[in-house]
Amino acid sequence: MILVTGATGFIGSNLLCHLAEKNIYPVALYRSDTKKNSIQSIFESKFSDGKSQFEKIVWRKGDLTDFPSLEEAFQGIIKVYHCAALISFSHSKIKKLIEINEQGTSYIVNLCLSHKVKKLIYVSSIAALGKEETSADVDEETPWINNAEKTPYAYSKYGAETEVWRAGQEGLEFCIVNPGVILGKGSPANFILNKIRKGFRFYTPGNSGYVHVSDVISVMSQLMESDINGERFILVAENWTNKSLYQFLLRKNKKNETVYLIPKFTFYFIWIVEHFLELIFFRKRKLTRALIKDMYEQKNIKGDKIKTKLDFAYTPIEEVL
Repeated sequence: MILVTGATGFIGSNLLCHLAEKNIYPVALYRSDTKKNSIQSIFESKFSDGKSQFEKIVWRKGDLTDFPSLEEAFQGIIKVYHCAALISFSHSKIKKLIEINEQGTSYIVNLCLSHKVKKLIYVSSIAALGKEETSADVDEETPWINNAEKTPYAYSKYGAETEVWRAGQEGLEFCIVNPGVILGKGSPANFILNKIRKGFRFYTPGNSGYVHVSDVISVMSQLMESDINGERFILVAENWTNKSLYQFLLRKNKKNETVYLIPKFTFYFIWIVEHFLELIFFRKRKLTRALIKDMYEQKNIKGDKIKTKLDFAYTPIEEVL
């Protein structure tokens, strides 16, 4: 059987629907009954027999921080899609990020090894990629620099990747995908995209790499069925600056395209205030210098390697938006 971790999340739920379309009904790991029930609603909206399709999935309750619950979920498993993760760029979430993303992944790969799982597909992030100080280009070979400032989320995903690579050295077959900002119905990114569509005009001059969720799911599925092993793939269809993204969405919604740059010192002022509040009132800070730097930095994230390995083409981002 196939195990999908993070089955009630954005990627996991889309993967469940994709597998159901192929008459594959996996073991789905979940934590919340409320979120599990919401997936039934998704199935009923996508399939004429959505309720019966949903009921064919084997739901097993588990938590990435609870090893015994994961051990139970692994019974009879031969392939694993590891989609579960905590996404947060807040400094206050450091401990939780490491616990869920890094330590939780170490549990998953150790169980893959002990249960002789045939293959693992791990969903990482472009946040875990390296960065050259002398070049704006980023690809699968760009080295991670330990003394470079990164967000807590980046450290946790990079740490999780090292656990996957370690398991690979111990005999586990795997592939890692590093998606950019994933777009599609139900995407966490829709919160800010909808604000822009309604007229929010304040931007930072950085850029992001974007990809549609259907492309991510397609690649994951193809990699699982392929002989490709021990490789990572950046999944980015296009790089857009924040300014161009804002103006495109405003134009498409028939609004004035005027946008306003947020000065960098604004975020540094907030960062200083948070430090003060943490010192005086023990209020945990959220903003990091690494996040501020990312918001004002432009880089060219290359997602072409996957097209040399699979029969695959990205969905144009303008179509998605």
